Amino acid sequence: MLVLATAVAAGTSATPDAPEQHKAGGHGGKDLYGIVNLEGGSFGFIGDINVRGQAAFEYFGIDGLLHVGFFDGTRVIDISPPSNVTALLGDLNDKGEVGFASSLAIQGSEGSAPFRPFRWSASRGLVPLPVLGEGPSFVSAINNRSEIVGRSALSNENGADRAVRWTAANRLTPLPAPAGIGQTFVGDINDNNVSAGNGDTASGGGNVLVWDAYGRPTNLGAFGGSYAFASHINNRGDIAGMIDVVTPNISAFLWSPGKGVVRAGARTVTHGLNEIGELVGRRVSGNSDPAPQAFVFSRARGLVNLHLRGFYASEANDVNDSSVVVGSGQRTPGDYTAYRWTRSGGAVDLNTRLLNPPSGLVVTAALALSNNGDILASANTGVVVLRANGGGTDAPVLGPILHEPPRLNQPLALTLSFRDRNVADTHTATIDWGDGGGPQPVPLREYRGKGEVRASHTYASEGDFNIVVRIRDSSGKSTQLFDRITIRELGTPTASGQGLKQAQANALPARLRLGPMGLVR
Repeated sequence: MLVLATAVAAGTSATPDAPEQHKAGGHGGKDLYGIVNLEGGSFGFIGDINVRGQAAFEYFGIDGLLHVGFFDGTRVIDISPPSNVTALLGDLNDKGEVGFASSLAIQGSEGSAPFRPFRWSASRGLVPLPVLGEGPSFVSAINNRSEIVGRSALSNENGADRAVRWTAANRLTPLPAPAGIGQTFVGDINDNNVSAGNGDTASGGGNVLVWDAYGRPTNLGAFGGSYAFASHINNRGDIAGMIDVVTPNISAFLWSPGKGVVRAGARTVTHGLNEIGELVGRRVSGNSDPAPQAFVFSRARGLVNLHLRGFYASEANDVNDSSVVVGSGQRTPGDYTAYRWTRSGGAVDLNTRLLNPPSGLVVTAALALSNNGDILASANTGVVVLRANGGGTDAPVLGPILHEPPRLNQPLALTLSFRDRNVADTHTATIDWGDGGGPQPVPLREYRGKGEVRASHTYASEGDFNIVVRIRDSSGKSTQLFDRITIRELGTPTASGQGLKQAQANALPARLRLGPMGLVR
């Protein structure tokens, strides 16, 4: 296996051999991750995890709507406002504060209101933020000084977006546009209160903009391209983003004070930037096959190809300050597996580093990585945290809800595996089959922290049903998963009859290609 450290020159390939896959927990030593179920039954799309092990993430709730959740290290809190229709995560800081946007239901109407920005923290709760006008507003980032940046539209007309900053006291401050720039956007803010984004030119192009701590703008231009935008800025002032985003010459870039700009390479897309100037993302092919390939780029090492040999596709979603990269790979289209890359150890299927996982659990994509090594990930059980060095939770850890395609008036057999690191705990289980009977106790088998639920149910009418399985231990801690099924009279499920899980799995790659505001990340 080639390791990343062997690639030292610009454009050098360090394509790793594909590691052996899915021998969960088979690795000795401390390189193991404990599993924490966060939101069961839903796939994670955008998320972040901080040095305290707290996480913020988007997820589909049991109501089928997109929510933002916050994991405080012990439990998950739905921080979406009442009447939420769609919530989009902006960012999480190391203090546990979250910035996000939500579109709320309009009473008496099937429509929803324009997106509005919010701040949330455990100490202050949910705080609506002021806006510039009647158009939608979105949050991009929040720094460790509690300053938030995003965009707020003066109206619903095209060209009405304006880059803004909300102070720690929630005061709205428009970020001014330089001469010759129309609407503006801001992608990130560092801990020095310096922000980076972009603005539209009169000719239809886009230039990268930087605002200092006092909000004074600098126009960096388009770096020789037709349209450029900035999505990340670190505390050194390094800026990462994209050039020529709507042309075949699309490229990620890295700009540094006093050093100027360097392109990462043709057809590269930026996903993340760390504090030492390394950016990660995906490289798309220039032919009819759009399958991406993961990469990491820096001035010192150039473009390093992380793509796994023999795989169909891969992408890198985040990199921490220890140069550890996380993302996903696909052996075949749609067959997602979470991966980690290190300079010393090459590529690792994270499923081979899980500590005592329940049967059937597969981690499909690593979404975010903290500097302490914890990982926020998406799995076939929903959103999970992988705690480094074998850390975990005292609550039960659940595997996926497994069943055959449901059919009308025929028994639906269900199985679910679980684990508990407290081997002396005993457990009880309930299942709500979603057809009006409520949670019902069901038997389980267990022995010293390993258990399994087996149950069956017959649906006598067609429709959509949420199956909710909850496992509770003898100390009172519990974990639940859900699955949504659709049953039709002919007995053959529609596409949604495979559950929201499959629909969300199909949506995952598209959502990962989008930033929190619907822009290419």
